[in-house]
Amino acid sequence: MGVRVGIGLFTAQLPASSKRTSEQEYRQTLELVRLAERVGFDSVWVSEHHGSSDGYLPSMLPLLAAFAAVTERIELGTGVVLTSFHDPLRLAEDAAVVDLLSGGRLLLGLGNGWREEEFRMFGASKAERGARTEETVEVLRRAWTGRRFSFEGRTLRCDSVKVTPQPARPGGPPILLGGYDRKAVVRAGRLADGYVTDETGPDEVRSNLALVDEGASSVGRDPNELSVVLLQNAFAWRDGDPWPLIHEGLVQQLGSYEAWGNGADTPELDRLEPVEPSDEDLRLSTPAGTPEDVLARLLPLVRAFEDRDLQLVVRLHYPGMDLETAARAVELFAAEVIPALKANRASS
Repeated sequence: MGVRVGIGLFTAQLPASSKRTSEQEYRQTLELVRLAERVGFDSVWVSEHHGSSDGYLPSMLPLLAAFAAVTERIELGTGVVLTSFHDPLRLAEDAAVVDLLSGGRLLLGLGNGWREEEFRMFGASKAERGARTEETVEVLRRAWTGRRFSFEGRTLRCDSVKVTPQPARPGGPPILLGGYDRKAVVRAGRLADGYVTDETGPDEVRSNLALVDEGASSVGRDPNELSVVLLQNAFAWRDGDPWPLIHEGLVQQLGSYEAWGNGADTPELDRLEPVEPSDEDLRLSTPAGTPEDVLARLLPLVRAFEDRDLQLVVRLHYPGMDLETAARAVELFAAEVIPALKANRASS
């Protein structure tokens, strides 16, 4: 089975030192998405966080609606909607509209969320996040039938409600679940149409796939019918050392998470100063170099999925990166890495 290749995650983050504006970032993201479709990428993905000093994208479905308006073929994915912070009926409505605008191209990834500050911001219960995700899946699927329904769970209650319009795709967009702990990964196999992960090594990939299989088998589902989305940093470049081009943005991308874990972007510490990972960790996370170098790093990951329905989503645009640099990286990856990835997966 072949591999599909997407681009993302687009997060609209800007380092404090960047001279770019958020308006410029959003407008030029649309140009990159048009380019990605034109050169052959199969999907484009966005991610959300809230209250972030670097402008991390908080509203994925409005941005995907804009993507839908400027593209014709490419699939549109959320990686992932943090269900604890979304009313499930509004989410069902917004997702249906994006699916209609795109002609049935939406892929709806969902996850639990983890930042204490975001739970505080929205008055949401962190203890109930797993149950909230599970019940949101059920509510979405009922909502997209177009029929009136009621639901009463641990965290959600709907009393004889009806959601319109129905999505373009019968039954609604595919729902994919992300997560890291055992319960979340098993839940993806048990409930979802697919699993979203960003594990960085073949062994970790195989371990999580076994948990997905466990969840699917526990309810009599065929694990091979579930798709898998692998989120992966990468940067192919032929004009010298690529690291000066991506280093600051990569630190912003990866270092923000540790800073949030240390209490950044809260009332007590109202700023975001990314914690710089070691050079070894940066290079481990991000295959960068010539197309041949990048391909050599990506192929073992892709092959770890064996004959699974796999979508590899590569981040080629890093926070603060200018459009010209990002566009060149997108074109080069499409021309020299994607064909080799697909050929080698098909022949492995």
